[in-house]
Amino acid sequence: MNKKIVLLLLCLVCLFICSINVGSFRVSLLDIPHLLQDKTDNRGIIVWDIRIPRTLLAILVGGNLGVAGAILQSLFHNPLAEPHVIGLSSGALLGATLYFLLAGSTWDIDPIFTPWVSMLGAFLVLAILILFNKKFSSSTTIILLGVSINSLLSSVVALLLFLKQKTFQGIYFWLMGGFNGKGWTHFTILFIYSLIGIPWALLWRRKFNLLFLSEEEIYSLGLPLKKYQPIILILLSFLIAPSVAVSGAIGFIGLIAPHMMRVWETPDYSWLIPSSFLSGAILLLSSDILARMLFYPTEIPVGIITSFFGVPFFIYLLVKKK
Repeated sequence: MNKKIVLLLLCLVCLFICSINVGSFRVSLLDIPHLLQDKTDNRGIIVWDIRIPRTLLAILVGGNLGVAGAILQSLFHNPLAEPHVIGLSSGALLGATLYFLLAGSTWDIDPIFTPWVSMLGAFLVLAILILFNKKFSSSTTIILLGVSINSLLSSVVALLLFLKQKTFQGIYFWLMGGFNGKGWTHFTILFIYSLIGIPWALLWRRKFNLLFLSEEEIYSLGLPLKKYQPIILILLSFLIAPSVAVSGAIGFIGLIAPHMMRVWETPDYSWLIPSSFLSGAILLLSSDILARMLFYPTEIPVGIITSFFGVPFFIYLLVKKK
């Protein structure tokens, strides 16, 4: 297991090097200290202010979504549960969009407050899903409800942007998911939220194993589910909403990353939480590199890339799980 974690880390380092080399010039790791010291060299400014924060941001968003997907699949007893599929990302998008309408500008007007309104949107959607989860025993019903909520909220966001299209002409790329124009401010704010969410998920990794049991079995083992569900809501909000506020709607990372790690090693959450973070980071960083390279110098939204390999994977799981 430890060897596989090391292998994932090595893969991530290789992708990091590749990511900071995507552009009009290439740079080796040995060149980075020199470029950062020489403030007259424009290459150093590009590497430090654009490429490195963008790469780190993609790693952090992918890792957060990977961990959130693993937790959701435990919470709803369904391997198809994922932030984008069940509407949590759309809830966060709607919260941010409403704030943009009130503020009259986009994310950069208040990068500190925007994740909080995104968290409120994601929190409300997740609370609705948990309430229905208590009413319906079928986890498939919850997934279908989540898909319906996702479609509804996406339509509301599209309508709001259509009505205010003159104000939000530049918001389209954010809505499709991407890291174009993001810098150290975005990374720093997301890092603060992740510094709470990721260690929290690691500390609770054994509790997530118990959530796969029936409610009676959970109580017999001394885990009061009603007590922990609201806390899990907050944890998921810390992982999902700030990531969506920064990057927009990026789907299927939280679906693919945990599933691949279960198949590769074990469904034990002691392995699944750290490995889902690393595999989610690898998947999203790979997608971001492709988004920049496929039609260079034109960049396409990274959310399109993740959908291209995410939707077939989702269909594959539907068929496999019948």
